[in-house]
Amino acid sequence: MSIEAAVRESLATATGAILVTAEAGRAGETVQHLRAAKADIVLLLLDSSVPAIERAMLVAAIGPLAVELASYTRIGAIDVMAGAEEGDVAAAARFLAAARSTTGQILRVAPEI
Repeated sequence: MSIEAAVRESLATATGAILVTAEAGRAGETVQHLRAAKADIVLLLLDSSVPAIERAMLVAAIGPLAVELASYTRIGAIDVMAGAEEGDVAAAARFLAAARSTTGQILRVAPEI
């Protein structure tokens, strides 16, 4: 199972959660998707395949987007490092979905050392 599939499965029971997956070369479109999503929480999944500069731009956008969207939705991001376990990423997604007073949070999930 892919990391994205594991996260989607873990959010299946989270009411009002939308997952937006970042893709290489589409940072601007990703921000537009985040802005357009209408949900209790919108989670951005940053896979390790997204180039570093785009990852940095998208991570930097989360705080301002949280302020912009605060009246109707929460936003969070999961920054997945190469080698991270699917279960750990899914757990991070469940945590952010359940943390009802949290917006603008970015969780980095790295492999165990």
